[in-house]
Amino acid sequence: METASFTQAAKQDQTRRLSNAILRRTLVNVVLFAVVYFVLFMGFMATFGTMVSDFIFDLVLSSHTVHGSLQTLFFVLVITGFVLGVVLIVRSGINRALRYFDLLLDSTSDVLAKREGPIILPSELAPTALFLNGIKTQGEQNERAAKAAEERKNELVVYLAHDIKTPLTSIIGYLTLLDESPSLPLDVRARYTGITLAKAYRLEELLDEFFEITRYNLQTIPIERSRFDGALFVSQVVDEFYPVAEGRSLELVFEGPDELPVFADAGRVARVLNNVLKNAVAYADTGTRVNVRTGLACGQDGFVWWELTVTDRGRELSSEHLERIFEKFFRADASRGSGSGGAGLGLAIAREIARAHGGDIYATSDAGLTSFTIWIPQGPSVTPVQP
Repeated sequence: METASFTQAAKQDQTRRLSNAILRRTLVNVVLFAVVYFVLFMGFMATFGTMVSDFIFDLVLSSHTVHGSLQTLFFVLVITGFVLGVVLIVRSGINRALRYFDLLLDSTSDVLAKREGPIILPSELAPTALFLNGIKTQGEQNERAAKAAEERKNELVVYLAHDIKTPLTSIIGYLTLLDESPSLPLDVRARYTGITLAKAYRLEELLDEFFEITRYNLQTIPIERSRFDGALFVSQVVDEFYPVAEGRSLELVFEGPDELPVFADAGRVARVLNNVLKNAVAYADTGTRVNVRTGLACGQDGFVWWELTVTDRGRELSSEHLERIFEKFFRADASRGSGSGGAGLGLAIAREIARAHGGDIYATSDAGLTSFTIWIPQGPSVTPVQP
């Protein structure tokens, strides 16, 4: 779910609803008060007005001056009472508006306190209620995702600790044999030394994964862009995988122009391409091809993107797998053999680096053909170069 956002339109709708509700209630109450006040006044004047006036006239000893002054005072009191009534009604409207703020504060406290149940507010505050419920739902989802990621991380730490012990035990065992048996034939010593070295390399990989988990913080990926030849850059990264590809009888094919001027953080993009290529080489079927294609693509709005696509043929990925493949600590293989498998951070880091550039990375899989496409923005002023 995307981050909840109280848009300008939603703000305007909320302001309109609230102001209309307060103004409408206040005007209706003022009109009702005025009608009732006028009816009571006219009823009083029609029923008791003459009698009261004559009584007061006799009370002041038939003095027209005093009687007129009292009549004026009476009408002033009537008008004052009407104005006072209107003021009290307006004040009641203001107090009602302030009660809305109390409701908002209580609802915000419910969100922060993570109380169960939806936020319920009057219809006048419907946009705000929708916004707060969106924040609450998103917070709950983020909390569940963080908890799940932490659980997967803890499981991986346990698995890696077990995996580290296996090659370490083998290293100690073979070194002990070499130390205690100096008369071993040279070919046997060479074989034991080779096994020990392979186990040491595996141990180094596992320790690197431990450090990766420890320092993993996607929010602190710095991006420092520079201009370089994207075609040469991609071909150099591909060259690093030729020994591994040959070991699995894979053919690495690079497709791209002779020159490709791009603007990006070369070190960070290298890590993205490394992680994606490592994944492709590891899971491609033996004897197949891994294609790496690069070029510039122009969108419908004229904006230019640097496109890098890695395609391999192997096991088809389900839609559920594709949705989770960029999650932290998600691993494609369920087994935890000590000879293969990583911490499940490579593709997650690749996505965050691409997004830190303002781009993204996508994966598709159809009939065993899996493609990872990386998009890095270049701007509207770059001329597209097709491979």
